[in-house]
Amino acid sequence: MTTQRILVTGATGFVGRHVVSHLVAQDKDLLLVVRDIGRCPVEWRNEPRITVTEIADMTSASELSGTMAGADTVVHLAGLAHIAAGDRSDREEQFMLANAQGTSALCEAALSSNIATFIHLSSLAAITGNSTPETIGDRTNSEPITAYGRSKREAERHVRRLAEAGAFAVSLRPPLVVGADARGNWASLQALAATGLPLPFAGIGNCRSFISVRTLAEAIAVLCDGDKPITASGNYCLADPSPISLPDLMRELRAGMGMRARLFSCPSAFFDMLGTITGRRRQIAGLTGDLRVDASRFYDTFGFHPSQGLPEAIRQSGKEYMKRRRHLG
Repeated sequence: MTTQRILVTGATGFVGRHVVSHLVAQDKDLLLVVRDIGRCPVEWRNEPRITVTEIADMTSASELSGTMAGADTVVHLAGLAHIAAGDRSDREEQFMLANAQGTSALCEAALSSNIATFIHLSSLAAITGNSTPETIGDRTNSEPITAYGRSKREAERHVRRLAEAGAFAVSLRPPLVVGADARGNWASLQALAATGLPLPFAGIGNCRSFISVRTLAEAIAVLCDGDKPITASGNYCLADPSPISLPDLMRELRAGMGMRARLFSCPSAFFDMLGTITGRRRQIAGLTGDLRVDASRFYDTFGFHPSQGLPEAIRQSGKEYMKRRRHLG
């Protein structure tokens, strides 16, 4: 069976824009549920395969139910990943409202609308911190350590209810997503690389998994395409196959930017001291520590093969980042 109509939330976000473009290229009919229709690209409004619906309250099941007519698949990408500095007093409540309660409402609407396939973009933060010496896989069952991770773990529980009711329901747990237009930590890495300054990363021998936004969009499209057995429902770690070290990442990123790597070695104690002085030990560990992801269960279950390797994706991200910066500046 070919999917008749796919409802996508969070379409105007970083991942959402890439997923929509990929699905349109596959001739899918899409219903985009957005908070602000003004953020949609003009070409989406002129695309006959796309219908855009504006909903102010994404936590209202009754309001969401009326939008699902004709859809048989939901791709749920909407959520809150970052809270602005100075706005953190109720961060747990904000994350839970956007990620857990919003997903609960959408799942409730999907149940009442007999949605056959539900794909939820969760996060590796639901089961781990931002660095660990252990390989993270689908058998990992650690408790999340951040407010964001806890909200994503709670959202996954709501998605699991759909599988128990007979739908094919999946939560994907990716690590940091690579893409020129990314926000958050990848945006910071690109901005650091773009300075061209010498960086003290040459001696760091860590091993971290990433996923390109292209690989993520392709994986979501595979889940949308055709009937999938309900027994394949569940939570899946998802990453590009080959992890990479920080120095190699920076070399690839700067190569895409048309720059020399310009890396030098620095004792590991320097990074520990820097984390202590700045109060950002966790953030620095997320840069220099290990985070290996075993995504083999997803690849084997769905016969998935990314069209692009991670080093190529990183170079492309750097190239497009510089092009965007020149255009904007």
